[in-house]
Amino acid sequence: MEALPSSVEWYALWFPLTQAGVWKVWLCEFWLLLLGSGLKAHLLPDEEDVTFINEYVNLHNELRGNVLPRGANLRFMTWDVALSRTARAWGKKCVFERNIHLEELYMAHPKFNGIGENIWVGPENEFTASIAIRSWFQQRKKYNFEKNSCSDNCSNYLQLVWDRSYKVGCAVTPCSRIGRIKHAALFICNYAPGGGLSRRPYQRGLMCSQCSSYDRCTDFLCSKRKNINMKTFHNALSGKKRKWNASLSLSC
Repeated sequence: MEALPSSVEWYALWFPLTQAGVWKVWLCEFWLLLLGSGLKAHLLPDEEDVTFINEYVNLHNELRGNVLPRGANLRFMTWDVALSRTARAWGKKCVFERNIHLEELYMAHPKFNGIGENIWVGPENEFTASIAIRSWFQQRKKYNFEKNSCSDNCSNYLQLVWDRSYKVGCAVTPCSRIGRIKHAALFICNYAPGGGLSRRPYQRGLMCSQCSSYDRCTDFLCSKRKNINMKTFHNALSGKKRKWNASLSLSC
């Protein structure tokens, strides 16, 4: 039985040899070259993509709200643009190393100092936020909460569940090679305030039982309440202002 022609040959059989036909064949050949080149950077999410931002943040809060033993004072995380840009800037270096500027004053963030960091590297076509973030969480198996000790590296887990951290910013960068990995993805998350190894990452107890009086319990985590500006509220009621301008704001 005669073998079927290749994809490019098949298109050539159907396209007449006109200028338009030659153009279509060229486009087909170019597309096949791209598919075989391993250039898949467009598959990786941008750090400003709202869909992936929600995925990162929601997954962090899901894991933080389900620690064992249960946590009494872990804070609810929200996105921070400055942290994500720091992650992007360091990721472009394509090195599987800790950012050396995280402890420097105002180098990694305009407000916070002592930024935390988690890094994941792997084949670009295997990257998902879930795989990367859950791999950090899996290090809990190496951590003994009672003894506050690690049988191996568990620093990523400790940062992921550090009680005081409530800001996170992540970015994933395509790299031609990192170590032995070709067409690699370098995923970095930065945290503020950063965690450490000096104590247990959180207080054990009934979830949200150690939140401050200014907090509410959101997904088993301590989050800031939305506060009404009472002065504006009073002015609005007394008729000193015609427009209601009381603002609901989250504390930074």
